[in-house]
Amino acid sequence: MRPLVFLDTETTGCHRERRPWEIAMIRRDGAIQREITVFVDIADLDLDRASPDALAISRFHQRHPHFGAPLGTNELLCSGAQAAALVRQWTAAATVFGVVPSFDTECLSELLNRHGLSTSWHYQPWDIAVFASGYLAGRGQTLETNSEKTSHACGVHPPIAAERHTAMGDARWVARWHDAIMPQIIPALRASGAAVPERRNGRAVPVHQ
Repeated sequence: MRPLVFLDTETTGCHRERRPWEIAMIRRDGAIQREITVFVDIADLDLDRASPDALAISRFHQRHPHFGAPLGTNELLCSGAQAAALVRQWTAAATVFGVVPSFDTECLSELLNRHGLSTSWHYQPWDIAVFASGYLAGRGQTLETNSEKTSHACGVHPPIAAERHTAMGDARWVARWHDAIMPQIIPALRASGAAVPERRNGRAVPVHQ
């Protein structure tokens, strides 16, 4: 079975040329789980084209190490090339989960491409909020209008204010959400005759081609 990576980025905007300045990855290989946060050096961020609103929402000037924020456990400050190599290593052959993960994988693909690397994560990233909406629909519950409300409806608390719009805070949210709903989905899959995800150490792992 493929490894899982719960992933989130904070970026310089929503425009096509946006660049990730903070990248969080939680990787599960069987019983082994690791996590890392990568801050990209400002020389590689193309800040002249950054969105001031996006930087404000993610508290870029308060949290980026270039401006004096200390690095914590499993946090690194890297050049763009180093960040690309780490993303390539940590996502290798993995199934990616996120909230609107295409937003993250698009800019990470561009990061790797700029430094001569290609992606190797599974071609179909999973949006946990969309997955959860299907879970709620299957239970006859009302579908919610945003990811926070959908998360609450699944019994999973979104990140607190201090953690929201931090890459690791959001990546851990995705992991919690995944672990909360996957074990409850398995009986329904079995009842329908669908392929049942494998379980490892009490966690459900989705089946992929």
